[in-house]
Amino acid sequence: RVAEASGERFGKSAQQIDTSLRNVQEDIGRRIAEMDAEIATLREQNTKKFGNVEEAVAALAKTAGDLNSVLSSSQARGQWGERMAEDMLRAAGFIEGINYEKQDTITGGGRPDYTFLMPPDRVLYMDVKFPLDSYAKYVGATETTSREQLKREFITAVRARVTELQKRDYVVSTTQHSLDYVLLFVPNESITGFVHEVDPELIDWALERKVVLCSPLTLYAFLVVVRQATESFHTEETAAQIMQMMGKFKKQWELYTKSLEKVKKNFDTLQEELDDITVGKRFKGLGREIKKIDELRQRQNIAELPADDDGVIDVEDYE
Repeated sequence: RVAEASGERFGKSAQQIDTSLRNVQEDIGRRIAEMDAEIATLREQNTKKFGNVEEAVAALAKTAGDLNSVLSSSQARGQWGERMAEDMLRAAGFIEGINYEKQDTITGGGRPDYTFLMPPDRVLYMDVKFPLDSYAKYVGATETTSREQLKREFITAVRARVTELQKRDYVVSTTQHSLDYVLLFVPNESITGFVHEVDPELIDWALERKVVLCSPLTLYAFLVVVRQATESFHTEETAAQIMQMMGKFKKQWELYTKSLEKVKKNFDTLQEELDDITVGKRFKGLGREIKKIDELRQRQNIAELPADDDGVIDVEDYE
């Protein structure tokens, strides 16, 4: 019997242990599944992040490769500046017809490549025709003497382009409210750095002539500032319109309250007169006269006129 009892207790203990182990196993399995799901989510997020980085690196590499192909093709060089400018405009969230106009002939003469619309009614012009041909000749040269000569010719071409924009003078010829400066877009950062390195005074020289040399990065930064300024201006303009409308509403509200007070005053007067004829002095005076008539009728033994079910006496029946 002792052995049987011990066996039963052992069996129950083993069953409990087995149940506990299964519960622990299920809990561990569930936690492992949750961890696998979290790891999969993190892996997907990292893939997207690294994918974006890879895309950005690929885009930069493509830009460098494009520059080489552009410099080797005269037709491509003519379109390079415009294409890079369009990329910067899209990146900054600019929309044609809303934030800028493209190759719009200005009143008074001239046709800048881009006209930026700035608040409240100002414009800024940008030209993308940069002397890439001269730079391509310099890059393609192999002899040192030739490269030095072509380098000087490139800088001369850049200065000539600045002078050409100065003579066109979009700012003076237009009837629009334009800013005093014109942007000259340099379609590549390395070319911009090369200009700074070869002729450090060229930037200041161009500024004196109201021309700003603008690389892709500086153009993007400028466009972002313009967009934020435009949004801030529209926000302030909307706030001013709301305040103006609130002022008009306040005036109309004052007129409304005055009319309401007048109606209330008239209503109070009408209520007083109504109370006077229903329960007030007029009503009581009328009641006294009716009482006297009734007392006289009773003294003279005159029968009371009969009334219908609604208590109405038809006087015409007694005429």
